[in-house]
Amino acid sequence: MESSFGSDVPQVAIVVLNYRSWKETVECLESLQALDYPNYTVIVVDNGSGDGSVEKIKQWAEGNLEVRSEYVEYKPELKPVFYVEYDRRTAEAGGIPEKEEELEKYPPSRRMVIIQTGKNLGFSGGNNVGAKFAFKRKFNYILLLNNDTLIIDKDFLWKLIQPLTKFPEAGLVGPKTINFSGEFDGPYIEDSFIGELFWMSVKNFARKILGCPSAYIDIKALSKPYPTEVYKISGVALFLEVEFFAKLGFLDERLWLSSEEAALAEAVRKTGKKVFFQPLTLLLHKKAASPRDQSWYVIKKNAIKQREFFLKEYKGYSGLKFALIKLFNRLRLLLSKLHHQVRRF
Repeated sequence: MESSFGSDVPQVAIVVLNYRSWKETVECLESLQALDYPNYTVIVVDNGSGDGSVEKIKQWAEGNLEVRSEYVEYKPELKPVFYVEYDRRTAEAGGIPEKEEELEKYPPSRRMVIIQTGKNLGFSGGNNVGAKFAFKRKFNYILLLNNDTLIIDKDFLWKLIQPLTKFPEAGLVGPKTINFSGEFDGPYIEDSFIGELFWMSVKNFARKILGCPSAYIDIKALSKPYPTEVYKISGVALFLEVEFFAKLGFLDERLWLSSEEAALAEAVRKTGKKVFFQPLTLLLHKKAASPRDQSWYVIKKNAIKQREFFLKEYKGYSGLKFALIKLFNRLRLLLSKLHHQVRRF
């Protein structure tokens, strides 16, 4: 894809968060090596995995760990990948200039920054460490990319930059994303109070039975052959200007399990900017969940708690509306628990 920037191509930071899932991470990293964008750096943030993930990622970078995948071709000619490694404090301060200067001698596909947070900071906290490093290093753009995704378009970054340069009102961009099940992962419509309460759940259940796309998907946006404004994009790939991201205060670390992308979308709109969906590029999402120590019930309960926080903090729900939402959420949780117990027997 031809550039309108001439020789002054914006620098892009690609932040890939890893937590006890190095196999997905190295497959994602392998796919990133196919990008034809001439000015990017991959930043791998290990969120306190403690399972040898960092060593495995280093082995891949050194050419000592072959990626075996039916979706990505392993390229030994692009190894070794030269990397520098930082702890959280050093990274958030912008790294070490001498190491960064050495790293910049290598082409984008063969350079990488590894950051170890030291503990699990959650989705928001882990990504923010990488984002703060990118901000200190004065990157122009940032892509927060799930490690269970695969890049299949060489011009992926060019296409994500396009809406931000073409539309002055664009503040956040996301690609067309398809899960391995064949379902679209976004873009999403905005939910109403009644929808949040019960109607969207009922509608979505019926659509699943009929084999139709999720009721939450913005079908109109998906059908357009050009970038278009949407309410929310999938959190698996969030693309925006680094300086703008910093002005937003990065991701809200009070959200650690769900609704992070919804909160970011709301924060973007509060500034007068808009969220854009780019249908002209494609991202594959494996939906490989990172290992979790809690039971399914605790995870679901926490997700509901996070959603309620989002509705109260970002959507302004209070009083009777908020009380009704909490009541219906408790009923859903109870029904899920009963359904789970029945299935066990």
